[in-house]
Amino acid sequence: MTSAIVIGGGIAGCSTAYALAKRGIAVTLIERHRTLALEASGNPIAVLYPKFSTKFDFTTTLALQGFQFTLDLLKQLPASNAFFNDCGLIQLAFGAREQARQQAILHNERLITLQHLDPKLAGDRAGITLTIGGLYLPQAGWVQPVVLCKALCSHALINVTTLSNALKIEKRANEWQVFDSKSNGFRADIVVICNANDIKQFKQCDSVKITSVRGQINFFAQNEVSKNVKSIICSNHFLSPALDGAHSIGTTYAPNDLNPNISAADTRENMHALRKISPEIYENLDMNSIQTRVAWRSQTPDYMPLAGQLLNDNDLRKNPPRYNAKPADLPWLQGLYVNAGHGSKGMITAPICGELIASLICKNALPTDDKLASRMSPSRFLLRELGLKQLANSIFD
Repeated sequence: MTSAIVIGGGIAGCSTAYALAKRGIAVTLIERHRTLALEASGNPIAVLYPKFSTKFDFTTTLALQGFQFTLDLLKQLPASNAFFNDCGLIQLAFGAREQARQQAILHNERLITLQHLDPKLAGDRAGITLTIGGLYLPQAGWVQPVVLCKALCSHALINVTTLSNALKIEKRANEWQVFDSKSNGFRADIVVICNANDIKQFKQCDSVKITSVRGQINFFAQNEVSKNVKSIICSNHFLSPALDGAHSIGTTYAPNDLNPNISAADTRENMHALRKISPEIYENLDMNSIQTRVAWRSQTPDYMPLAGQLLNDNDLRKNPPRYNAKPADLPWLQGLYVNAGHGSKGMITAPICGELIASLICKNALPTDDKLASRMSPSRFLLRELGLKQLANSIFD
């Protein structure tokens, strides 16, 4: 394979393009907007934070491995300190349920080193007074997604085509063709679909399960108290240190809400979260400085990303395989892949999924174990629908 088309210029598309280009594959990245990372990846700050569950399940395994992979990737990129700050993160232990969760996590030796901080130590790390302690993760921090995406796509083998809205994908002879709204055609050996919720516009993704989740984030000017914040502080929302004189506070969560307008209720929710984290910052807040941004995450029913090769939906439905069929005998769409469905964890999961796809294409060792890779197959929902759950869970066994 010598050429690839990547559809979508957010963190999923840019990290996938980079993973392919590193392997000598010439990539054309198609982005419908005027520049990269203007959708869900377009917030000024993205939090780099692996939130673990109390069980060492697939989501926790992916969070752990994805976090380390992204950290390593950032270290590889030139001048990453311009768009990445490992300022640390404090997850405050609000409520008995969160306190119990944190205690369970602290006793799990397989997780990366986490520190429990009392309110005084937590405040020292955060730079402001806190009335409650919690877990501290020193390696966490914030990333500027737009700058990161541009850094990833600066590779010599990546050609970015903007203002091109891909609408149709077809296989002709031994190559894939992508057509945009201007009737432009692009040809390559491989296509990777990375355009989040818009993957459903392609017929090859009919069986993929994905939901739009609206999120609203607010920004406010730093004040005499907030300017001292030096780490990410989380409750159910997050508060960032100031970047270019403004803090981020968010974000709301509304599945299937396609309203693009600013919601006063969502702003109130974010401001309530700010007051809960730091009443002192809230009391000194300049209400006239508050700004807002709305975007949509793409999320799957099982909260695992979509990463890997697609199956032929029609062929599979016409001739369903036996439960003990070999994965290699399934009707794969050779050369067609997906990297999407990352929800609010895109900075953690999208880069390692891009690496997974590039490894599959080039027949390299996978960056995850086989069972975890199987759980991320974009065709797993189709296989489960056909009563082939065992096969869906063992595609790489």
